[in-house]
Amino acid sequence: MVSAFTPNIQLEEQSRGDQVGTWDTPVNNNMTLVDKVVGAITTIGLNNSNVVLSSPQYQSKTIIFNSTLTGSVSITFPSTFTKSYEIQNLCTGSSAFTITLQTTVAGGQAIGVKPGEFFDVVSDGTNLKFKNMGHIGTYWDYAGSSVPNWVSLCTVPPYLNCDGTTFNSSVYPVLFTVLGSTILPDRRGTTGYTLNQGTGRLTTALGGLDGNTVRSIKTTQVTIGTSNLPAYTPTGSVASTVTNNSNGWALTDGTVNVTGGGASSLRVNAQGTPTISSSFTGTAQGGASNVLPVGSATITGIIMIRAA
Repeated sequence: MVSAFTPNIQLEEQSRGDQVGTWDTPVNNNMTLVDKVVGAITTIGLNNSNVVLSSPQYQSKTIIFNSTLTGSVSITFPSTFTKSYEIQNLCTGSSAFTITLQTTVAGGQAIGVKPGEFFDVVSDGTNLKFKNMGHIGTYWDYAGSSVPNWVSLCTVPPYLNCDGTTFNSSVYPVLFTVLGSTILPDRRGTTGYTLNQGTGRLTTALGGLDGNTVRSIKTTQVTIGTSNLPAYTPTGSVASTVTNNSNGWALTDGTVNVTGGGASSLRVNAQGTPTISSSFTGTAQGGASNVLPVGSATITGIIMIRAA
């Protein structure tokens, strides 16, 4: 009788009455395979040639790529062996060249290999997909200036740049549910704030930003003018000089100019003693300013959102 094999990692299931006196052969083969799936580490040196994984390689729990890339390469997994993997890319040359993981099935989803770090993937026989990369709808503050190559290589990129463009809701249905629309957040040149959640701390009237609406945006810098300055009443004294003419204190209701601006009025009381009262007038100095009101700051890179 012919043995059957499990659908995922091809463990041999011998039929009743088979392998009489030789049962240890399939049992030991199965144990060896389980050992590989659970704990084996295989290392593959890459250059510029594509690789179709051999059975000892694709049966391993962990696959590490090393050596120097001199061209972009693809790594092909079989459709008949389905499991999860730990992957690490230690290759130099990853800034110029890329590694793609795919299956033998035409039209299956492929993914790019992140440089330097361990990550988890799952092969379902048709598609390669990431796992344990965070919740859909969370942000990734990335220090680079553009979307990484390994993200762009993916048939369904796991992250999308927050640039205000639209995305396909049929490709990213969960992200569509989270955002409530097919428009990505626009985080270019902005600082993020959390919702007011009933506090009323951010308002359109005071800062131009609606703190009650998710993904509301203010795209212009604030211009600070004299109307934005707090009320100010000058205090102090103004020096005035009164000159007695040849007719004595003959000026009864005249106005005397005061050096430095302002005005003073001269009055003569019943006893003939001059009394001076002064008022100060002037114009607020300076004009409008659109200087960004921040201290030390830095431009960190781009912000992407976990999409799939």
